[in-house]
Parts: sequence; C-alpha cells; structure tokens
Amino acid sequence: MSRTLTATPFRKRGLAAFALIAVLAVSGCSQGSSDAGSANATATASQAEDGAFPVTIKHALGETTIKEEPKRVLVMDSESADTALALGVVPTSISKQTWGGDEQGYFPWTRQAMDKLVDETPETKQFYSESGDLNFEVILDEAPDIILAPYSGFSQEDYARLSEIAPTLPYDNKPWQPSSWQQMTTSIGQALGRPARAAELVTQTEAAVEKVKAGHPEFEGVSFLYGTYLREGETEAAVYGPADPRVKFISDIGLTVAPDVVAGAAKADADSFSFGVSLEKLDTVDADIFIGWASEQSEVDYSLKNPLFSKWSVIAGGKDLWLTDKALSSATQRVSVLGIPWGMDVLVPQLTDTIGKS
Repeated sequence: MSRTLTATPFRKRGLAAFALIAVLAVSGCSQGSSDAGSANATATASQAEDGAFPVTIKHALGETTIKEEPKRVLVMDSESADTALALGVVPTSISKQTWGGDEQGYFPWTRQAMDKLVDETPETKQFYSESGDLNFEVILDEAPDIILAPYSGFSQEDYARLSEIAPTLPYDNKPWQPSSWQQMTTSIGQALGRPARAAELVTQTEAAVEKVKAGHPEFEGVSFLYGTYLREGETEAAVYGPADPRVKFISDIGLTVAPDVVAGAAKADADSFSFGVSLEKLDTVDADIFIGWASEQSEVDYSLKNPLFSKWSVIAGGKDLWLTDKALSSATQRVSVLGIPWGMDVLVPQLTDTIGKS
C-alpha cells in the first residue's frame, strides 16, 4: 500500500536567523498610524519602486497583469506572506498555517518579521476548506487588490474564478511544485512593485546559505535521502526526489542527494515529487544519512518497529534524523527568504550531530 505525500518545532529563534530577518524586514520604518496591523488596512514599511507598474508576470496558468500598486494584498501561502513582509509589505489577508503554526496560525519566522512592522498582527484566514477546496466567499469578502498564491495547486477553472476577484499570481511550474524560492521571490517582488528589493533579498539569502555551506565542511560528500514515516499497512517507504523543496534545502547547504534517490526519481512519474520503495527492497537505496519528518514521535516509533524498515542499513546504523517539530519540517518545505535562515539555524546542528554518529 502506498500513499500520496502531503505538505508538512517551534524552537527558540537562533541568533543567525534573527539577524538576517532583521536585515530583510527593516527596509523602512514601522507604520505609526492608529490602525497599524488592522485586517482592514495594509501597513507598508517600504514604497513601490518607480516604474514598477504596470507589470505582466508569466506563470503556469497564463499571465497576470497588475496595473498599479496593490493596497489590499491577500496571500494564500506562507511563502507569499514571508516574501511580502521581507519586502516591507504587511498583507491585509493572510492564510492560517494550521500545521506548524502557532495558535494564531503564524510560523515563528513570519511572526518575527511581522512584529517588526506592526504592533498588532492581522487575523489569519482559512482560504481552503478541510477538503482542500477554495473558500471563494472568504476570499471575496477580503476585497483584495491582488491574490498571491505561488505555492498552490488549484485548477485553471479556479484560477479564472480567482482572477475575477483580483489579479492572481499562481504557481509558476507545477501544482504544489514551484520552480524555486528564488523565482517565487522574484515574481512576488514584481507583483508588489519592488523588483529591485526582491533581487536584493535573493542575493542576501543565497549568501547566507553559502556561508553555512562554507562553514560546515563535514557536509561535503555526505549523501542523504529525505523521506517520511510509515503508516499502518504501508508496504512502501516514501522518498522525495531531487526536485522537491525539502531535498533542495538540504542539498543547497552542502549535502549530496544520494545517487539511488536520483535514479529512483528518474523512473517515477514525471509529475510526482516523490516515489515509493518497497520495504522488501530498501537495501537497493543507499545513503549516508536518512532525514525524515513525522507529526509526532509516536509515528517515528511505529516506523522503527517495522522489521524491514529497521533493518535498512541507514536506519540500523543510527544515521537517521527525524524532524518531529512541525515548524522545522515546514521551514524545509515551505521555503522562503525568512524561513531559510530560521530553518538553517535549527537544523544545521542536528545534521552535524547525525553525520558525526559512529
């Protein structure tokens, strides 16, 4: 039995993440009006750049034209919220993150940046139903000037309906598979009239990643695979391919995607970001370390009790790192200019410990 993989701790913020977020978010002074942070007003700490509008942005579902600077910004994913905040724009409508977010639905790095711009954080919204359908009435009630959803998977029909509400920026590549966080940042910067600032964010964040990579020579030559826990009755282990954001996150900081993972992904469905490996054939997939996510420790414990899974050489050798902190798992998947430094701050020491295990 196999399954379709879906999107996936709240720790004290690290000094490196805090410092970079401060640089990214403070591009201007905080709004001082009495309605700062109100869900009915957009707070901005920066101005749109001269000549930024009108702008037309191409994407997987066509192209979107924004004629003038949007004042009411609705973001349907955390990446859009993070990028807007890093650009100095506080969205009026923000999607609630129910997996890994705090009680209000904010990731820790998002809240850090938000707190630097406004005194009161906007109320988060549920733009998707529990079944994954779009809540068009909720979106319409927000009266947005623009809808940002580069990390999404809605249909052409849904895109057309959203576009009737406001200019909409959907995914640029495949459903739930953005081409890169750099491209998302660039597109959102164009949509919000801050393309030059977006380019600066990309450069600064890439430099932070390179600094971590250079500072951890122990990562060089270490092969890894990124997977997930087993559910009851499953006969396959799920492994993410090289194009998945989680895998890119780890490889960008210096580790190497295991050759068997590259080969397995090449044989899988071209539209899939993961592939399954029969538990009886796990010995055909070799890696120096295994990274896996789970919602809680009990799911890890269940997986490790499986006799076939536990005998897998990388698991039997104790070279497994389990991410049970939902916020950390989210930072490696919902990759953004704010989530990257936070995620590196928390994850890198854990990777170093795992690699160093004898």
